[in-house]
Amino acid sequence: MKKNGFTLVELLAVIAILAIIALITTPIIIGVIDNSRMNTFTSSVKEMQNVAVMDYNEYARGGEVTYSYSNNNLVCKGCDAGKDLSLDFTGEIADGSGTIKVNDGEVTSVSIENGQFKASLNDGKIVTTKK
Repeated sequence: MKKNGFTLVELLAVIAILAIIALITTPIIIGVIDNSRMNTFTSSVKEMQNVAVMDYNEYARGGEVTYSYSNNNLVCKGCDAGKDLSLDFTGEIADGSGTIKVNDGEVTSVSIENGQFKASLNDGKIVTTKK
C-alpha cells in the first residue's frame, strides 16, 4: 500500500510547533515596533528642538522664548510683531502637545507628550519615556 500525505498526528505536531514559534516571536516583534515608535517620537522632538533653536538664533530673539506644539504645529507665541509665528519642521507626533523653551540660543526645557510617550530634557539630552 502506498502512503500519500501526512497523518493527522504529523499535521497536529507541525501546527503545535508553529504555535510555539508564534508565542515566542510575538512579544519580540511587538517590542521592536514599540522601540521604533519611540525612536520616531524622539527624532521628531529633536527636530522641533533644532527648529526652535534655529528660529531663536536667526531672528536674534532675546530672553526666554516658549515654542508651543499642538495639532502638528510648532508655534512661537507672540514672535511675529506680537502675533504667533508657525514654524515648519519635518516630523509629526500624532495627538502630541507641549512646549520647548529656549534662552540665549540654548534649549532650557522640553516637555512634549502624546498618548504613548513623554519627552523631556535631562542634562542637555532628550529623554523619552513610555507613559
